[in-house]
Amino acid sequence: MLLLDDDGELPASPEPSEATLSVQLGEQGLRAVDAALVSHTRPSWLKVARVVHHALKSGRFQIQDDVVNLHVRRVAELVKAGLLDAQGNLRHPRFSEVRLPRRCSGRATVRMEARR
Repeated sequence: MLLLDDDGELPASPEPSEATLSVQLGEQGLRAVDAALVSHTRPSWLKVARVVHHALKSGRFQIQDDVVNLHVRRVAELVKAGLLDAQGNLRHPRFSEVRLPRRCSGRATVRMEARR
C-alpha cells in the first residue's frame, strides 16, 4: 500500500525492509535523501506526497513501500530539525503539507550542507 496513492498512514516504527534500506544508504545516502526533499520544497505549502514523489524521481529511487516510507519519515526528521515547517499529520503524506521555514526560505539547503 503506497502512502502516495491512498489514504494510508505511515507505520509508527520502520518495517524491517525500511530499516535495511536506511542502513544500506548510510549517513551519506540519508543526507542525499534529505537534500532532495529540501530541494523540492518551496516557501509555499506543498503536499508531503508531492515533495516525496519529486524527491523519489530526482533520486531515481524505485517507488516501493519501504522507499516511500523512508522518505516520508525523513520529512518528519527535517521538520523536527527545523529545516521544514509542517501542518497536518505527517504520517498522512497526502493530507499534510510542508514548506521552507519563513525565517530562512532558501537557506535550508545551505544549513543542510553545513551539517555534513
